[in-house]
Amino acid sequence: MEGNSPRGEAVPDGEPGTGAERHARPPEAAGDAPSGVPGVAETDSLGEDKDDSYVARVARGAGISTAGQGIGRVLGYFSLLAMARLFGPTAQGFYQAGVAILNGAQILSRFGMENGVVRYVAHYRAQEDTARVKGTIIQAVAITFALSMVISAIMFLGASLEIVQNWEFRDYSMAPVLRAFAVVLPFFVFMMMLLWATQGFQTVTYASYVQQIIRPALFLGFLFVFYLLGTETVGIIAAYGISMALGSAVAVYYLWKLFPEIFDRSVPAKFETKALFNVSVPMSITTGAQYLNTWSALLVLGIFAIGPPVAVFGTAARTATLSTIVRFAFSGIFSPMISSFYSRGEMGDLDRLYKDISRWIFTGAFGIFLLLALLSYEVLAVFGEKYIEGIAALIIVAVAQLYSSAVGPTPRMLAMTENQNVVMIATAIAAMIGLSVSTVLIVTAPTSEGKILGAAIGMASGIVIENTATLLAVRRRLGFWPYNLAWLKPLLAGLAAAALAFLVNLFLPMPVLITIAVVGAIFGTGYLALLFLFGLSETDKEFLGAFWNVAQRVLRRGRRSGGEEGRG
Repeated sequence: MEGNSPRGEAVPDGEPGTGAERHARPPEAAGDAPSGVPGVAETDSLGEDKDDSYVARVARGAGISTAGQGIGRVLGYFSLLAMARLFGPTAQGFYQAGVAILNGAQILSRFGMENGVVRYVAHYRAQEDTARVKGTIIQAVAITFALSMVISAIMFLGASLEIVQNWEFRDYSMAPVLRAFAVVLPFFVFMMMLLWATQGFQTVTYASYVQQIIRPALFLGFLFVFYLLGTETVGIIAAYGISMALGSAVAVYYLWKLFPEIFDRSVPAKFETKALFNVSVPMSITTGAQYLNTWSALLVLGIFAIGPPVAVFGTAARTATLSTIVRFAFSGIFSPMISSFYSRGEMGDLDRLYKDISRWIFTGAFGIFLLLALLSYEVLAVFGEKYIEGIAALIIVAVAQLYSSAVGPTPRMLAMTENQNVVMIATAIAAMIGLSVSTVLIVTAPTSEGKILGAAIGMASGIVIENTATLLAVRRRLGFWPYNLAWLKPLLAGLAAAALAFLVNLFLPMPVLITIAVVGAIFGTGYLALLFLFGLSETDKEFLGAFWNVAQRVLRRGRRSGGEEGRG
């Protein structure tokens, strides 16, 4: 039999104490971690040192994820550039509108299960409950895949509706685009759910490999193949779909490598349907609202100005989101840690780690934002003269994304501490406001440039409102606040480095690509030098030390592997 904790979670037989009793226990000793964060428990280790602190684990996970995010964004940027140069802005515009629809469909298909699978894989794994870990993964993947098949059929059949048939620009139509993305959807959902499951084991390595490196590289390669075959928008989507299918196969392998019991028939699977749905249902609404914040402006723009304006805005918005690389890198590894801390009642340690992670996210995001502000013209000019119309949109969305990074991983803090309903309400309200602002400004704007600007303002308003609400909710519900005087260091360092880089760009005019390289190098070097000059905190040193140790281990393993191959 099973009991229920006061927080609504199932408590397996033999577990020592209820949820309330676990929360009443005093926090564990801080161990050797300078930040006061306890060492990682043995049940949380992934083959690494068992005395690693959580800061060390964050350093390892964030480093891997940041590298993956960086490579993925570069590959994604090259893909956008290839589309613009090979297929033209109209084909790219239809593709980006289709991607917006696809993302909405995959969010509906996931039904918030990605949050449930991360939370409960971490939760049951900390309790050494392999059967429930297996059951959680199987149930989450099966439910979402079935939903994706239903929604895929609706998308495919819906392409025959007259309203879709009339959604066209010159020789391009949305109907074949919708049908092609309908075929892609199940592969997309299946791959993503497997990767979310791996993150429940407190590692972002496999998700980074597949989502940020392997799949984007395959997509870029197949883009050239389908261009040579003489295809246009449907060829772009075919390249996208094949990369998803192959990415799904790799994701299956990595999940098996991480958790062999998933295919072991001798290991039973126990399902906690109620617990999974208690988290997933409200978070599905939250995720849907976050989707609207991200994609509604592009969708509305696609309805009223399909074609090149969608390509311009989509490229500007994609550029503006580069600063989110850092936030996503930390959020992926931090999410299961929040659940682990919360389940053991170690709220003081969680608060300290939250403050550090929020500051690290801002430090990285602020640097990227300042580079985008300095080089907005040059970056968009690479895509073509038409794309320069998106400079104002890029700056507006970039400011909103910087604010999003500056509040820290607040939605994750709430979602992983049984405050998912608060996130749901905040994001839903923000999404409705953002959608309303986008629609009004896009519809009333007389020119394509005005419509692009309206889309940017609508997107930015939703992002700012959502993050303000979740920041205040974290303060009220958990008593956490991310800011302190240490934030002045990256702020002053970034502004000083940006001023120097701006003067160099102003008085030494150079070709576009050379300007990007020189200004970027001057700013980056100055920013890092000033950060070190202003001084590092103990947790900063611990983070960098752990990151360097991981890098050294990787290099040693590489040398050993090379030596073994040479001897072979």
